Amino acid sequence: MKFSLVERQRFKQQVERVLHVPGNYTGGILEMALVLDGRLSKEAVKETAAEIAKTLKQHSEVFRNVRLNLVEWRPGEKPNCRVIALPVLMMGNFMEHEESCKGDLYADDLFRYLRLFQARSKLILIVTAGTVQMQDEEECRKALKPFLGRKCIWMAADQEPVMESFLQKERCHYSIFS
Repeated sequence: MKFSLVERQRFKQQVERVLHVPGNYTGGILEMALVLDGRLSKEAVKETAAEIAKTLKQHSEVFRNVRLNLVEWRPGEKPNCRVIALPVLMMGNFMEHEESCKGDLYADDLFRYLRLFQARSKLILIVTAGTVQMQDEEECRKALKPFLGRKCIWMAADQEPVMESFLQKERCHYSIFS
């Protein structure tokens, strides 16, 4: 996904809102997570990740020295996390799985994982291909409370009516990028 000028500006504003939530980032080395949907094509992932890295680097000095947890979210598998440098996203040689996969992704699984393993992250970017299912809305709501929902920016390549309405109710950031 290439960002248009308006999308880039909106993304920067969302990042600013997340970083300035009371009780969130206060300085020093920033720890963040980038969740990538395994259903996206390899080219789309590389292009989107490079665009995100470029925009964050241009945005602030805070992103010069960042601990980036890259989470691969694939259908039917437990999310896989590894630490990489932000410039590696710009180069595009960070993919472990070569091909995209098919299947249903469930937000319940992701939010549960994020709450357990990525709660220290001050910024969580979730990039999806669209149509993410939700098995238990109350479970998702519990996982996002008290702090996780304010740290997430959900970026979808396609319209997601279920997640869009849920995230708006929870006051999370949600964007559709072309």
